[in-house]
Amino acid sequence: MAGFDELSPRPEKDEETTPALLSAGPELSSNTRVSSNQKLTRRIDGRKLRSRGANIQMNIKVTAEEKEMILREASKHIQDLSTGIKNIGEFVVRAVENYRATERC
Repeated sequence: MAGFDELSPRPEKDEETTPALLSAGPELSSNTRVSSNQKLTRRIDGRKLRSRGANIQMNIKVTAEEKEMILREASKHIQDLSTGIKNIGEFVVRAVENYRATERC
């Protein structure tokens, strides 16, 4: 087993540290559940904040080269804040809109 002999042994549990970690868990955890005397809170999901109302998934088959090209181009447009494109879905919609606009000419 290559590499496993180089791993340091797991540290022993410290009798003082374990209770401290257990009591600090609710404050440090990203879990939505909190102690019984606190109100149940919901985490804010960043994906919801960026949502543009799209709620249907569209799966398509493309070649590996096509996928790489789409992701590369989308990444360029997403990083360029002047485009207003925030995600791959918006990139694809904009690409189709541009295609339709050129077809009308």
